[in-house]
Amino acid sequence: MSFLVVSPWGSTKPILAPSPAQQGQPEGSPGGAPGPSEGGSRCDWCQLQLAEQGRRMDCGHRCCKECEQGSSRAGGRACLQCLEDQGKQLLNDLDRQVHHGKVEEAESLPAPSHQRLLLEAVQGAEAARGRLDQRLSEVEAQQKTLQNIVTVLSREMGRRDGARGSADRGSASVLGEAMARILYLEEKVAQQDSLLAVKDVMISSLGAQVQALEQTSYDGHFLWRVPDVGRKLQQALSRQIPAVNSPPFYTSRYGYKLCLKVYLNGDGTGAGTHISLFLVLMRGEYDFRLKWPFRHKVTFTLLDQAGERHISSSFQTTDASSSFQRPVSKYNIASGLPEFFPLCRLHAPEATYIQEDTLAFEALINASL
Repeated sequence: MSFLVVSPWGSTKPILAPSPAQQGQPEGSPGGAPGPSEGGSRCDWCQLQLAEQGRRMDCGHRCCKECEQGSSRAGGRACLQCLEDQGKQLLNDLDRQVHHGKVEEAESLPAPSHQRLLLEAVQGAEAARGRLDQRLSEVEAQQKTLQNIVTVLSREMGRRDGARGSADRGSASVLGEAMARILYLEEKVAQQDSLLAVKDVMISSLGAQVQALEQTSYDGHFLWRVPDVGRKLQQALSRQIPAVNSPPFYTSRYGYKLCLKVYLNGDGTGAGTHISLFLVLMRGEYDFRLKWPFRHKVTFTLLDQAGERHISSSFQTTDASSSFQRPVSKYNIASGLPEFFPLCRLHAPEATYIQEDTLAFEALINASL
């Protein structure tokens, strides 16, 4: 039969269990000194084939050189085979004593010191088993405690996940309400911006009306200052804005409504050479009580803003002209002086008609015919 033999010095060798005849013993012999090994060619310790003549112990067993050297390093000289036989005998005696419920005399044991060692080993093994059982109980208790902790933590994490889900749903609801509120406020701001734009237009219109009212004359005598002449002259040259209209004025508080119209680069026969100045009859609030056609003498004057060299020209309205009939639209056709003032004289070095980029015109309506 094959088994492992572990030597005291740590070497492990697979061997075939020798029969009692191979050990030089009769079959069924429990131990004792062996007879000569079969053929003298096997080690009685490791049961391996001897390459040389092994050493014969005092007990009669043979051992190989390796087993002898291992035994010497382990500090022992006893025969391993004899110790094994004695251990088997001790175990058989111990089983017999336990079975019969009595303890034989120590002298009847073949090796009392070995029996004591064996008993101590058994007792040590039982004590170690007791300690292992105690440790196992402690480990089981710790495992149970850890399982309880894991259960509590799992329950707590589940509760927190539920709370987090509720919080997320609550946050989503709050966020939706906030977004709706923001959209509502943005719509209100857009509406307010539209209202502000309308109000700005109204304010601008009212400002223009106030300015016009401030400049409005109600006696047929109108003084008109034209600012930003340089830019307006360039616009007239490029035909972008060829003419500029003055604010309206009146011949009396409830009289004719009029305005002036100037072409800084000329119009008609004065195009490119003269300033053209015209009178425009406008539809007024009190036209129903006035006499038509408009019959008055008109005098235009270009004022010298730094001296006394004013330039004046007059013309008389005619009944046949549609320009002086009762207006049916906001403005009648302009009529006046296309060659009012030469441009060459306007830009002469000694001319002082333009001051601070401004021209000044005067219109006088003679109410007496």
